[in-house]
Amino acid sequence: MDCEYTALTTDSTAIEEVEDVAPTQLLVSKSDLEDETEEIELFDMSAVKSVQASVNQERQPLIGNSSMSDTDPETDVRVPNSSNNKELSSEARAFTPNSVSNFEALVHLLKGNIGTGLLSLPVAVKNAGVVVGPAGLIAMAVICVYCMHMLVNCSHKLCRKCGHTSMDYGEVAENACRVGPILFLRRHRVAVRRIVNAFLLLTQLGFCCVYFVFMARNAEQILHAFPGLQHAEFPPVQAFLAAFLLPIMLLCFIQNWDHLAPISTVANVVMVAGLVAIYQYILRRLHSPSIYPAFSSVGELPLFFGTAIYSFEGIGIVLPLENKMQNPQSFPTVINIGMGLVTFLYVSLGFFGYLAFGAHVEGSITLNLPTMPSADVTPSEQALYVVVKLMFVFCIFCTFAVQFYVPINIIWPVLKSRVSHQYQTVAEYILRAALVIVTFGLAAGIPQLGLFISLVGAFSSSALALIFPPLIELLVKYEDGLHWVVVVRNVIIFLFGFVGFLAGSYVSIEQIVDSFSRKVAPTFAAPTFSTV
Repeated sequence: MDCEYTALTTDSTAIEEVEDVAPTQLLVSKSDLEDETEEIELFDMSAVKSVQASVNQERQPLIGNSSMSDTDPETDVRVPNSSNNKELSSEARAFTPNSVSNFEALVHLLKGNIGTGLLSLPVAVKNAGVVVGPAGLIAMAVICVYCMHMLVNCSHKLCRKCGHTSMDYGEVAENACRVGPILFLRRHRVAVRRIVNAFLLLTQLGFCCVYFVFMARNAEQILHAFPGLQHAEFPPVQAFLAAFLLPIMLLCFIQNWDHLAPISTVANVVMVAGLVAIYQYILRRLHSPSIYPAFSSVGELPLFFGTAIYSFEGIGIVLPLENKMQNPQSFPTVINIGMGLVTFLYVSLGFFGYLAFGAHVEGSITLNLPTMPSADVTPSEQALYVVVKLMFVFCIFCTFAVQFYVPINIIWPVLKSRVSHQYQTVAEYILRAALVIVTFGLAAGIPQLGLFISLVGAFSSSALALIFPPLIELLVKYEDGLHWVVVVRNVIIFLFGFVGFLAGSYVSIEQIVDSFSRKVAPTFAAPTFSTV
């Protein structure tokens, strides 16, 4: 069941012949198409496109007077398009403005997954145990990366079926419902797309709110490290947030991924340098794993799940990034390389960070770095760790633009058609500025922001990374036949994500209620589910 009508021709005079053919004769059955598969692959593509344009023009009265409409999908006649669409999609991508290379895609993928989530993973290991924590992170990585591949493969399959060059997450969900066997989902596929986009908006804007507060908290701690300011009273954190508002807004005015690539590259280099400094600090302060519990407790596992699934924050940028690639068939390799490096960082930093700080580990490991000289920290080392915090502020600053791309990619196409062409550029800049101000306002106006974002992280990230992809694959592959192994595997992944979704959301709500009842604001507004 495909999304496009296909006209079959056999010679170069087909364009003239179309004018003499009745509209109903231009609609072919699936069996007729199978007999002509070899011939259609030999056609000149310009002729095919011309014929399809003629078909679309001829069939408008037929569609307008029949029950075949967008709201009546069960009567929609759809036949497969050429099997060459995957290759044609790649050729079209190569000439798409602002497309990115494989290396640029890898840079963006790394930058989109390395952020506040990585720095909070020692807390995740603490909530799971010194053995269960690292093992759980590896298992979570395997599942999340597999779901990324699942989503990309479904996107490619649907693009071939529908004759599209690319699809975003919401469009993949919508077209999966369209080609799937469930009539209810076919009729409400637009609503499904909107639900997926709503989850994306909540997740990505939530990340941006966290980034605002992360930068402000670390900047405040950096100022406390300067001589004469250790015990000074600073203005409230909102003042530090306001200091980042204009720079963030200017960064988010960058519209093209290829323009963001140099910034992401510099940020990745700075991130590596900062991580090296953190590793050398914690590796010199490791304690024996035997003094820590191998397994924490069942009650704390939802905290581990919430932090871990939040850390794999790149699911939202997978399809937008793949859609911008010159060679989309190379993206699975990019995912494997990029997420392999990310998983190594996740597991090692989470494990060694917990061994170094134990129960005293902070919501972000950067907050465990010393800001004042002590018996085991020389003034030069103290200065180094202040610089490291500054490095991570810069990295998160750059990551903001990468995460910000997703909500813009969802909202702007909807608004663009309603704005006069001459004002579209100005309108897009206004939208970008407005969204930055919204994230700033949420970060500045809600003292318990971290707990609210923890709920959004557990709620949205679980759905996007673990719940939606297996369901989409079942719908897309149903027509070709589903092996029972695929069904069982996808159901297990779905149940794993759904249980984590419920447990993580429950614990987050419980902590929000507890925080309000005690009127205690968290010291670090990141969705780490930490009570430190």
